[in-house]
Amino acid sequence: MSNPVYSTSAELPKGASPVLPEQLKPFLTLLDDPLGLPVCLLCQNAVLPKSLMDHFRKQHNIPTDIRPYFRSLVSTLPSLEPSDLPSKPHGSRSLRTLRVIKAFQCKECPFIRQDVTDVRKHINKEHNNSAAGNYDEIPAQTWLSGRRAVYWRVEVGTPDPEDPPCVWGFYGTGFGSKTPKTWSKEQVENSKV
Repeated sequence: MSNPVYSTSAELPKGASPVLPEQLKPFLTLLDDPLGLPVCLLCQNAVLPKSLMDHFRKQHNIPTDIRPYFRSLVSTLPSLEPSDLPSKPHGSRSLRTLRVIKAFQCKECPFIRQDVTDVRKHINKEHNNSAAGNYDEIPAQTWLSGRRAVYWRVEVGTPDPEDPPCVWGFYGTGFGSKTPKTWSKEQVENSKV
């Protein structure tokens, strides 16, 4: 049974996710939370539905034969504004579709920015304190980039249970006598069997 195709977002049943055409799967994915938020797989940023066509046309110069599929998809997506995008809790596991960036966080409050100058100005102005030693470098994510960015701290290195296991080398045993430096002694010994 094939997925139904809806021509507008008004036809979608409440809570149903729009269907992503096969032709667009190399370019983007749609998140379930927030519902129907497109994420560009080429630059790993979320894109508001109203900006989707412009983003792919200007940033990635998509072929003209693919553009009708983008137009069709945009008509089925819910209308979202930056204020509709909830920020994730600090310390969340990173979302694999979004890029993890190096950011800076004030030690006295949850203020996070990608530009260290913004954090230093914040500390000086809001906390009347010297910025030296009062911020940390952290991994963070944001839905949107630029002036609409709202950052949250993420935990990296926590594998997603839905991700396939990493297999290294032939038959998962490394290459000859070489094994990853991160393997425990037990893993190295098991690989020699």
